[in-house]
Amino acid sequence: MDKGRLWHTFTHSGRVEDYLRYRGIIPEQRATDSLQEEAPAYGERPKTASDDRRSDTSGV
Repeated sequence: MDKGRLWHTFTHSGRVEDYLRYRGIIPEQRATDSLQEEAPAYGERPKTASDDRRSDTSGV
């Protein structure tokens, strides 16, 4: 594609991928089968600081 057509595509879509194509940087291809990774179960993920926080502010 020529630069003008790539720019036109970007201005209509607003997608970063289209801008990168216009600039000559080819983004990685995304998976198109719309599969999503399943979130790990509660016990399988690493514990974070927010896990230990109280859900209410009483006692502060």
